[in-house]
Amino acid sequence: MLLKDYYKILELSPGATIADIKKSFRRLALLYHPDRNFGSNVHEAKFKEIKEAYEVLSDAKQRQEYNSRRREQSQTEKKKTYRQPTAQIILNEAVEFRKKITALDPARMNRRALYHHIQHLLAIQNILIVKHTNDPTISAHFIDEILNCSRFLHFPQVQKICDQLTQLAGTDNEIYKKIYQFSRQSRIHTYWDKYKFLAAVIVAFILCILIYLLSSKF
Repeated sequence: MLLKDYYKILELSPGATIADIKKSFRRLALLYHPDRNFGSNVHEAKFKEIKEAYEVLSDAKQRQEYNSRRREQSQTEKKKTYRQPTAQIILNEAVEFRKKITALDPARMNRRALYHHIQHLLAIQNILIVKHTNDPTISAHFIDEILNCSRFLHFPQVQKICDQLTQLAGTDNEIYKKIYQFSRQSRIHTYWDKYKFLAAVIVAFILCILIYLLSSKF
């Protein structure tokens, strides 16, 4: 039998103090008391629930026992609802995430959050599930989706992601080549972003020297 959520009934959090419990009980009792609601059956039932919740939570021993049973029930429910994801489910998550990324403005993108979410998709458990499915099509598609999402990241992050993806490449040399080329392009792009200002300054300096030398001849 499911336990009633006494904290919810009293509109409290599980960390509520005894003072919070008394205060909330007084407020709700006044609000739902049948004498103040023309003997309404609905309000009377609600008032009984409030009183029941208060009697349990205001008593230290009863509250401790209730909390213990509540935790056990929560753990049981989690075990019942948890289902290990399949390779197809993991792939679908990657596809949906890639679609969200595509709709974002790269200039305003939170790259740290992007990287953390990719790492969530590349959790060891997920990699093992996809790998042990032995479906080259799913593996290749999953790798493509992750690489697509990773194109906005800097090289150190991309390098780690590529290392993780090689676990799914199996014996497919084309996939290894694709991962390597993506990593290489990311490194070039990252270095260019880092040094392009310096390169522009050097080019401008060289042009100025050339202009000066040419003008001095005339």
